[in-house]
Amino acid sequence: MKYNYSIIIPHHNIPLLLKRCLNSIPHRPDLQIIVIDDNSNPQCISELKLLEKEFPHVLFYYLSQGGGAGKARNIGLTKSKGEYILFADADDFFNYCLDEILSEYINSNYDVIYFNANSLDTNKYQPTWRNLYLSKMIAEYKNHPDKAIFKLKYVFGEPWCKLVKKELIIKNQITFDETNIHNDTKYSYLVGFYSQTIHVDERAIYCVTDRIGSISKQISSDRLLTRTRIFASANTFFKKHHIKRFDDRAIRPLLHFILHADIKKARQCYLILKQSHTSDLSILFRILFYPLVLIQKVIFRINKKLLILLSQ
Repeated sequence: MKYNYSIIIPHHNIPLLLKRCLNSIPHRPDLQIIVIDDNSNPQCISELKLLEKEFPHVLFYYLSQGGGAGKARNIGLTKSKGEYILFADADDFFNYCLDEILSEYINSNYDVIYFNANSLDTNKYQPTWRNLYLSKMIAEYKNHPDKAIFKLKYVFGEPWCKLVKKELIIKNQITFDETNIHNDTKYSYLVGFYSQTIHVDERAIYCVTDRIGSISKQISSDRLLTRTRIFASANTFFKKHHIKRFDDRAIRPLLHFILHADIKKARQCYLILKQSHTSDLSILFRILFYPLVLIQKVIFRINKKLLILLSQ
């Protein structure tokens, strides 16, 4: 069977939220839906088996050993048959416009189409902030398209809200890092780098939820070291390909360990940065000017809260 689209959803231990996500996806013959379960516990597996019966058109695959969302997404790519690939997180969901939008782009030939998103608290369904940086990029596209596209290609690191031609992924051997955090960073900037024809659609196709206990909110020393590796590698790629971007998230874990007097972990961060050819001068400069970044973050958070209050 020919599929125009494949939606890939990694899942781990949240079957009720996965059901909400699946309910938000239209049942259409040209759409393949793939769920990759990342070694959920036995109780959740039992609930997933019930979902299989409720959603017989959805393909479920079960990993016997956990490997994280990156591994699940990579396996999903090998199972996908659609001409275009769309990713979703199991605790998020699609908006009602998805069916209409998929019908509109059946005959398109773009390498990637970027969409907008909205954000809600997963329980209260009240507006939250997680979409605001993406929405700002989408809004910027009208007046400064080149600047907005650069940000969508190299700053917007999540895999959702990107409708990507599978041929582009296969041709350039684009995969996800199989790490415990930021597994989607490399996938996103490689999709951006190799795409030639790009389209921006201002409609919010997707709702990214805010949930206590989600992976994105978990912080540990190992995760911070992984963050350093991921973004140091990204900066190496940017420098090699003459892309004018340096992602400061490569430096922030080093500053975190310095402020917490964890010299051993700080040295590990430093060595990772040096291996990625980040100069001592660049490291020092960005540490010294990080207070300015913090001020910008505080202003951004204040603006986020104001926008959320105004939207209620």
